[in-house]
Amino acid sequence: MKKKIKSAVISIVVIAVLLLAILIGVKNGTIDKLTKEMPTLATSQTETEKATVNARNNSTESKPYDGIEVAEYGEEFEVRLHILTAGKYDENDRSTYNIFHVRVNDCKISRQCDFDINRIDYGLTKKKDSMDDNNNFISDYYYAAIELEITKDVDDNESIDDYDNVFQTVWYIESLKDDGTHPPIKNAGTVGSDAEANQMGKTHFSFEKGETKKLILYCIFTDEEVENDTIALSFHNRTSPYIGPLAIVHEPGGENE
Repeated sequence: MKKKIKSAVISIVVIAVLLLAILIGVKNGTIDKLTKEMPTLATSQTETEKATVNARNNSTESKPYDGIEVAEYGEEFEVRLHILTAGKYDENDRSTYNIFHVRVNDCKISRQCDFDINRIDYGLTKKKDSMDDNNNFISDYYYAAIELEITKDVDDNESIDDYDNVFQTVWYIESLKDDGTHPPIKNAGTVGSDAEANQMGKTHFSFEKGETKKLILYCIFTDEEVENDTIALSFHNRTSPYIGPLAIVHEPGGENE
């Protein structure tokens, strides 16, 4: 009984102290000041959160492949050819470009030169120390023979300019990174093809509307690239405003090694 009375007395004393503190605060204006500052504190927190979001949005970190389409191995994709005589390229104006439907059918990676070495137009001069007398790589490098299946769109524009009906054979090679970047592989690009020379040379592959052809592009990769990189062909003609897709041709541990 005495313990209960003692506890009750303590509670009453605590409540009295709190009430006294509140009265003193009201009299001095302290509570009113805190109340006025609370919205400011909340606003400050909101502004800080907005600033953080804006900092993320304005970050120089690359977005996933910069919004560029990535075609998986064997998946069909589209490559557009800007028709220069049609004026400025406009993705909403079909008369300003022709379309090629493309698929990576195969990518054979090997040290063996089981093709006509004359198909390689450049890139071998500084690699002779890594080759045997039969043009096979002993170490350091691999040949890559990438087979493309290409169809020129049946609804393409009529043109008298031969350059509006060709698929080029020279493209950059890039490495797809986990952070969403896709840097070019140093000194790497297509170094040859099985396209026969024509009036525009070997770097352009001519088509009729609706025609389907197969084209082999040759590349040379280092050991490190084959072992570690997801390698893609970049179908972006640097002279055109159209940003073409990235087509995966090799992944580490893939069947084509």
